[in-house]
Amino acid sequence: MMMRKVAQTLLANKEFDIEFHGYLSNHSKHAVVALEGLQAPEARVQEYWDEYTLLTPYRLPLHKVEEEWDSVEPATLDEWNAWRGKKINWQNQVVFMSQQLKEKYDNDTNSLVKAFAPSLVSGAAGALTHGIIHLGWAIDAQSPWMIAEGLAYLNFAYLGFNNHKNNKNKETTAVFSYNKHTESSPMDSYLRVARTFEQEGLQESWIERVKAAYDNSFHPELVQAGFQWQLAKALHEPHAVATELPTWLEEKSMQELWEDLYTSVVFVYLATRSPEGNGNFVVLHLITALWGLEKTLRVLELSDETERKVLGEFYALSVVLLSMRSDGFPSVLSLEQVQRNFPQNGQSTPADTDWSVVVKAAIAETEEHNIKLVYVARELWRRYNYWSGFYEAAKSFTLTPQIGPTPFQD
Repeated sequence: MMMRKVAQTLLANKEFDIEFHGYLSNHSKHAVVALEGLQAPEARVQEYWDEYTLLTPYRLPLHKVEEEWDSVEPATLDEWNAWRGKKINWQNQVVFMSQQLKEKYDNDTNSLVKAFAPSLVSGAAGALTHGIIHLGWAIDAQSPWMIAEGLAYLNFAYLGFNNHKNNKNKETTAVFSYNKHTESSPMDSYLRVARTFEQEGLQESWIERVKAAYDNSFHPELVQAGFQWQLAKALHEPHAVATELPTWLEEKSMQELWEDLYTSVVFVYLATRSPEGNGNFVVLHLITALWGLEKTLRVLELSDETERKVLGEFYALSVVLLSMRSDGFPSVLSLEQVQRNFPQNGQSTPADTDWSVVVKAAIAETEEHNIKLVYVARELWRRYNYWSGFYEAAKSFTLTPQIGPTPFQD
């Protein structure tokens, strides 16, 4: 996607840290990319940036970088590897990526991504998937500085299956069993998981048990992050319901696989809406993270076999992430109902679907997750034969979590 001048300038901004309030991800640049994708007026793009960088929707300010960039020493390759997942020295890692881009890869961002991203995509759970979001959306925007930030963020926040620093098992792939369930689609698999979650009481026997099993010495850098810390525990002790992978990962064409994954995470988003019709904040990240992952994999040009393994890991992550929700894994009833309400052959046409109201609302939004949602949903709707589920998801705005201080009341 080609960025206009205002967006290019904002994406190259170096003023703010990648996280604030100890663990919250800086989403300012994601919003810029999405607003560009929606063809928002440049004045609105600048206005959104100004408002978000003054005070985020959480009612918390962004954190400015600790050091002036000119004084930051680049990490060495050994430090890059040693710091992976420890959430330290992000600026040094960004400068290392920027240095590598200029000195080793002749400013070819694709070559930089191909050199460093393959070992990082398995850690996409880090920072609640915001590392892969930042990188993938940077690639979408073709922004060299944001790509350097994204690679550094993936390394900084790296979190994958069963990879705690005390774990002796270095082979992530050993966690997974392939072709364990004969199923034709991700939704078939999600329905099986939902039945298993209910029938075997996995909320207590897996989720609650593993949450209580570790003290603050486990991933101490994540303790203050709450949900992310609990997610790390479940990834460290994943249940077979997540790691026994289904046959559709091997049997579908790559084109079918991507379409089915996108359709399925949107089905889940629709199935987990509140009674008021608001989308689930956690589930929304599966949509925007999958978009980021796709943009990254398009650059990597992996073999089909390797890409299938990456997507299998994303599917497994989605199972764990959905299981960690406060309401637990979505119910069989909700998943079946949403499939009836939005059949995959229920296609609309450009003539009978008016996106203008939804896009206008997204451009006016303060909650950047909704801007991203509308951008991605419309792109998927155009790509995949105008399925009505994408349009419905785009209308299902999420609400900003109550993380920041309570607003003043007189």
